[in-house]
Amino acid sequence: MLESSAAAAVAVPGRNVAVTYPEFDYSSLSCPSSILSTLTTPTYGDKGAVFTICSSMDIEAPVNVIRDVVLDFKSYHLWNSFVVSVSVPPNVAETPQDLYVGMPMVFTTAGLIEGLDTSSDEILTIVDGIGVGAQGNLYSLVAWRYDDKLAGLGSRAEHPYVIVDGGYNSSRVLSYETYYFGLLTPVIALLGGNLQEQFSVQAANLKAYVEGL
Repeated sequence: MLESSAAAAVAVPGRNVAVTYPEFDYSSLSCPSSILSTLTTPTYGDKGAVFTICSSMDIEAPVNVIRDVVLDFKSYHLWNSFVVSVSVPPNVAETPQDLYVGMPMVFTTAGLIEGLDTSSDEILTIVDGIGVGAQGNLYSLVAWRYDDKLAGLGSRAEHPYVIVDGGYNSSRVLSYETYYFGLLTPVIALLGGNLQEQFSVQAANLKAYVEGL
């Protein structure tokens, strides 16, 4: 089982979080050819992984700009047609400035079930992960995990964003969610095709929004 624990942490000037340094090189990952081929995640690693939903794109913007858009949960309604809104705790006045590891969120999503919005409870697991890939490229890692309110018995899942510096004011962005064995995972797997479609739409939304800033 691949695990990514913080090898070191330092305070980030002007922010109330700490930088974490992943031990695993997440910049080496790419979308698998099949959803049944899985990608490791920071919290759960490889063990028990069942399927992965994934999208990848190049965006003409620096890493920090893309990262801040991804973490600006209060502004998702401006650009994201999949995750149409995110509820955060009352003590979070601004995003991404006030985010913290362990912060609970509720995502409202559209497009998974025709004619219905769905919601999911999520917990922020990585706010400022910074790594250096094998090719020397700096990358940012942020992530959140699904909270089934059953201590993972129903289902476990984690959604990392890996934002790799491509040079010349460009970045490669990998967005994926790996689902792990649980009593409800087979039911979620039935929505795999819709999930993949919405991840692709979300990636296109992100690219259009960031490049239009």
